[in-house]
Amino acid sequence: MKKWIVALGALVVFSGTSYAATVTENCGCGLGKELIGEKTGLAWNILGTSLNGTSGNQTFGISSGTLGCEKPATFASNERMDIFVADNMDNLAVDIATGNGESLDALMEIAQVSGADKASACEALQANFDTIYPATGVEDLAVSQSIRGVLAQI
Repeated sequence: MKKWIVALGALVVFSGTSYAATVTENCGCGLGKELIGEKTGLAWNILGTSLNGTSGNQTFGISSGTLGCEKPATFASNERMDIFVADNMDNLAVDIATGNGESLDALMEIAQVSGADKASACEALQANFDTIYPATGVEDLAVSQSIRGVLAQI
């Protein structure tokens, strides 16, 4: 154990200036970035990486948009949309075919489509009904993916 402590100490002393990238540049967001930030050196990068991985704080930072991380805008809505479509396949098919309805309104909210874009999105989904629901046995994930494809073109 004593040898490991001496080796780690030597690593800190001898690598402090030999590694030019900062913790922010090399290790991403998380607790390491917040605590160490712009320090350079291999030892700082190793410590930053270790801190970022501690207790899942980097994962938390990414999913919540904290600790210097950016929250992905589409991940949560894609997952919510997939679940919603799976649970509402039949009602959603009817609403998309008619161009309005509660299921379609809920879908627009999940997809974060509002205002003037909502009407054009509903029309686009209705116009692409055969692409979204190409067969009676279509899988819910294929429907979600098709819906996202249509909405991305608006």
